[in-house]
Amino acid sequence: MEVPPEKIYDLFNHCFDFAKSMLQEAGMFYPFGAVLTPDLEMNAVGADLGDAQPEPSAVYQLLSQTFSEQAQQGKIAASALACDVNIPEKLESPVSDGLRVHLESSGMSRYVYVPYQIEADETDESARTVTFFDPITVDLQPHIF
Repeated sequence: MEVPPEKIYDLFNHCFDFAKSMLQEAGMFYPFGAVLTPDLEMNAVGADLGDAQPEPSAVYQLLSQTFSEQAQQGKIAASALACDVNIPEKLESPVSDGLRVHLESSGMSRYVYVPYQIEADETDESARTVTFFDPITVDLQPHIF
């Protein structure tokens, strides 16, 4: 099934908006995602490993495996898997911290890196300003579909 580009963009926007909110509130986030059903309905997805502070890589692995199983069963048409990463130097990002969203559907797989910088408010320790830079896209071999 070919997914309209605007629906893939909606998946990305959901991930970007949620990550931005979490970075402003907590200064970090655990991997999370979103999927499109075959009817092109978007559903937000998280993972609970039963641990208050799970390893981010374990959360990412669980979500990736779940998305792959759902794709094989025809339960999803597209997926977006977001995580907090150090952007590879070869991509020449202006900063090393970044949101990475792995967008995938049948016939399309890519990482979208969005570099960011967090600045703490000197007068309020809980306040943060997050500055995002231009996205960097990298096409990939499919992992999920």
